[in-house]
Amino acid sequence: MSADELLSVKDLSVAFKMGNDGKELMEVVDKVSIRIKRGKTLSLVGESGSGKSVTASSIMRLLPQPYGVITSGQIMFNGESILDMPVDELYKIRGSQIAMIFQEPMTALNPVHIVEKQIGEVFELHRPEISKEERINNILSVLEDVKMPSATERLKNYPFQLSGGMRQRVMIAMALAGHPELLIADEPTTALDVTVQAQILALIKQLQVKNNMAVLYITHDMGVVAEVSDDVAVMYAGQIVETADVTTIFKNPSHPYTKGLIASMPKLDSEPKTHLPYIEGVVPSPRLYPATCRFADRCPYATDYCKTHTPILEEIGENHVIRCFRYKEIQNER
Repeated sequence: MSADELLSVKDLSVAFKMGNDGKELMEVVDKVSIRIKRGKTLSLVGESGSGKSVTASSIMRLLPQPYGVITSGQIMFNGESILDMPVDELYKIRGSQIAMIFQEPMTALNPVHIVEKQIGEVFELHRPEISKEERINNILSVLEDVKMPSATERLKNYPFQLSGGMRQRVMIAMALAGHPELLIADEPTTALDVTVQAQILALIKQLQVKNNMAVLYITHDMGVVAEVSDDVAVMYAGQIVETADVTTIFKNPSHPYTKGLIASMPKLDSEPKTHLPYIEGVVPSPRLYPATCRFADRCPYATDYCKTHTPILEEIGENHVIRCFRYKEIQNER
């Protein structure tokens, strides 16, 4: 692990226990490897059901218990193994060194506590050096950092009294209150209107630069990926299928799934009132993952060979890794 590498996930596999006795395991994440450098942004992108949120929860060791199981792999944070840490050490890291913005703020926030209490708990747990008298000023300070309108008035509000954008700002304030080195943002702009989405993304970027914070974005929105990323990892059916820097991903997508995701983005020069391109089919259930290429049934480039053999990750350029037999033909199309 290099000095500028903050998080390294190597060959992470995750399964869920099935059946009444819990002895049957259903694999949902298969040998996922990602790396994030200090101060940089990695976007983990793919359709719903690809395993993105399970990967993020595994990094925090927040898999639902007793059903979620990390079956193999390594998670290194700041040179220490997350998987080998005692629970009390994990409590110290979560919310301080690693923080997470959850997908839906209305369900992530406690509905019976006011904003002041919910943010105050972060200071109480992770910044005990701050006295009770100073705590209110620090809570106001983080709310102002996230551009909360009328921050003083919001202290006494319950979550239901806030708009979607305000609730998301409270979540970001709670995440940043512990001064994390890594922020995991799981679909941070879901269900927000376009204007508020842009504000939230810009806000996270400003705070990232201010605090030299690494960010892991979990998203299916390629527009968000283009806006915020330094590096991109594309995930499909529990596997990483392509990783590269953001410029390479958009200018030289080499996996048919990546190419399909980018093609499905609306374009300004598209013919009005025409259908957007889309990837036919759906992500298979983990129970139905084939032993061969998992994208073959939806892939326009697939051959009989793809449907009977298993592709592995291979490096095709500097920091450009892909899982596909047909990538050369795809590249030659341009």
